Order: sequence, then structure tokens, then C-alpha cells
Amino acid sequence: MGLIETEGVDVIPAENRTRGFWKIFTIWAGFSIVITNFLLGSLTLGAGALLGLTAAVVSIVFIGVLVYFGTKIATKEGTAGTTAMRAPFGIQGRVIPSLAMVIATVGWFGVQTGIVAQSSKAILANFGIDVPFALLAGVLGILMASVAIFGYRWIEWLNQLAVPIMTVLLALVVYQIVTQYSVTLRGAGGGRLRFWAALNIFPAATAAFLIVAMDYGRYGNPQRPEGPSWGATIAWITFGIVLAGIGVLAAAAAGTWNPVTIMVELGLGSLGLVLLIAGSWTTNVTNVYAGGIALSQITGLKRVYMTTVTGLIGTILAIAGIFSYGGILSFLEALTVTLVPTTGVLLVHYYLLEHDFDTSELFERGGRYWYLRGWNPAAIIAWVIGAVYAIQAPDWLVPALSSAVVAGGIYYAIKSPVDAWLARRTPTRAGEAAD
Repeated sequence: MGLIETEGVDVIPAENRTRGFWKIFTIWAGFSIVITNFLLGSLTLGAGALLGLTAAVVSIVFIGVLVYFGTKIATKEGTAGTTAMRAPFGIQGRVIPSLAMVIATVGWFGVQTGIVAQSSKAILANFGIDVPFALLAGVLGILMASVAIFGYRWIEWLNQLAVPIMTVLLALVVYQIVTQYSVTLRGAGGGRLRFWAALNIFPAATAAFLIVAMDYGRYGNPQRPEGPSWGATIAWITFGIVLAGIGVLAAAAAGTWNPVTIMVELGLGSLGLVLLIAGSWTTNVTNVYAGGIALSQITGLKRVYMTTVTGLIGTILAIAGIFSYGGILSFLEALTVTLVPTTGVLLVHYYLLEHDFDTSELFERGGRYWYLRGWNPAAIIAWVIGAVYAIQAPDWLVPALSSAVVAGGIYYAIKSPVDAWLARRTPTRAGEAAD
């Protein structure tokens, strides 16, 4: 791999797939130590601290299962997440999960950059330094996107440098909260959210994790796929729970969900600022990297150019003010509807139906994954039903998890009949591919 990663949507050659447990663990640790998980933990406080933290832990473990299976697919097949979506959705149908992935990644980039910019502005103001929000958001956005433009190896280097520093800073933040502030967790923050709504927060926010797991897992060692898979899973569960717990603790101490206010109220100052920037940087590179791959799937242009575009869009969203309580909750609902059902379809396709991909056919018009003019009707129907279900389902069904199950179940039930119908159209499909 050269200075700039050239692989984009392509299948990674076997000789480049060498990462084991610790390499993948470090990347996921950097990805998981982020102000977003702090924020999501603080949002669960609305159900009460103990119930909210319980909801966060349970959902984080469920998400870890998806991370494990997604990483394992990519380690064995060498495919990025949105490339793998070509198998169930069709070579043209890849647009559906790819577009949803672009929305998810640029949205989260904007949210996290906005949090860091607002926090930086507030903390710097305490030192008598007044910097315009738009300038901070622009500079921080460009800075955080820059590493992702160069590609996978640069992301590895960033995480190897930042993870030890962030771990120490996290310990210091917890120490400061516990020793300097009286925190009564029982009943704190309760009343705004029901337990089931709190249980839905993390899965909705991490709707893109199956695809992200594959984007990173595709460089894992296929001879020992369990190593990278467990590395990603353990890192996510460990640091996801730690950050969610700190978010609940800090929100209870400060009396607010907003991490910007929390940093100021708890007097975390320069310590909090360094943690905010480092944590958001190691996660935002993932947002830009995965979003660039997804956008490349749609446009057919090189990953490096599309990564640049996603970084710019995310930065513009940050400057425009995407970070707000109502905006975040609406954004989570949108992710539940658009992206979560695609997870169920892909997992069912791989683990229950196909068991492996014919990677040589993933880009072949008229081939195995061409289906009907490049679209698989079974996957489209399952996705639509899953999305409608996600809109209509009550909180106690946790639609950010169960919509994947519904879409996957529908796909499993109708795949064979749809395949039989397509087989009867075989004489015309070659002509379709040539259109």
C-alpha cells in the first residue's frame, strides 16, 4: 500500500489482508473512544441513570454481535461493506445501502465536528479567547477529514498514537468527576424517556456499524478470521460501555445531556478539550473513510476524491448547526428507517443463504448478482417492509434492532420464489445487461 490507499470499492488482494486481533482492536478502540458515545450515554439519562445505563450496556452488547459477524464476512471475503451489499441488493441496487451509508456518515461527521467546535469555543472563552464557531468548525472538520483521505494505513497510525493518550485522559476525566462532584445516580434524570426508547438510542446511532465493520475488517487475516472479528467486537463493547457510563455519570453531575455544557459545567477545561478533539478525530476519520467508499459505490469515482467530498459535506453540516437535541433524535430515526433493514438483508443473505460471495461476479453486468436490470426485487421488498415497520413499530419493540430482523426474515422467505421467477426470465436477462 503506497502513500495514498488506492483500493476503494474493489476486493482487497489476499496478500494485503494481514491484520490480526491487535491491529483491528486498536482501530476500533480509537473509533469507540468518542464524544458521540459519551453523548448517547448522556441521552439515556432521560430514563433514569440506572435504567439508562442498563439500556446502553444491553444494546452495546447486541451491536457487538453485528460487529463480530460483519468483520468476519469481510475478513473472509475481502470486501468493503457497500461492496458486499451488491450480493443481496444487486449491482445497481447497491445504491440503496450506499446512499443510506453516505447520509449516516456525513451526518455523524457533522454532529461530532459541531460538538467539538462548540465545546472548543466555550472552553477557549473561559481563557479569554473568542474564536468564531464557523471558523472552528471549518478548521476542525478539514483537520479530522485529512487523515481519512490518505486511507487505511494512516488511520491505523492515528489510532495507534491516539488510543493510549485517550485512555489516560478518560481515566483523568472519571477521577475528576468522581472526586470533585457529588453524583447521585438513583433516579437522576428520569422521566423524559421510557426504558425501551433508551434501549433504541445506541442501535439507531450505530446503524452503519455492519458496513463499518466490513470496511475495516476487509484487511483482516483470512487464515484466522476470528482474531480480527474478536478484536473489533471486544474493543467496541469495552470502550462503548466505558464512554456510555462516563456520559451518564457526567450528565448526572452536570444536570444536562449536552456534552458542550457538561465540559464547561464540570470545569474540564483543556483536559476535556484534548479528549474531545482526539476522540472525535479518531472516529470522524472512520465516518469520512466509510462514507467515501459508499459514495464511490454510487458515482464510480475514486475513493480518495469521494472521501474528500464527504469530508467537505460533513464540515458544511457542522457549520450549518446540525448538532442539536431535536436534530440528533430525528437523525437517529432516519438511520433506523434507511440503514438498519439493510443489515438484516445482508446477514441473512450471507449466513443463511449463500455462505460466501462469488467476488468475481460482484462487478459483472449480467452475472450472478445482476438479478433484474441490476436490482434484486427480493431485497428491495424486504428493505421497504423493514423500513415501514421501523416507522410504525412502538418503542418497546426496539425498531433499531427488530427492523433488521423483520427485513431479514422477509428476505429469507421470498428469496427462493423471486429467484425462481427471475430464472424463468433468464433468456431476456443477457439483453438487459447489454442495455
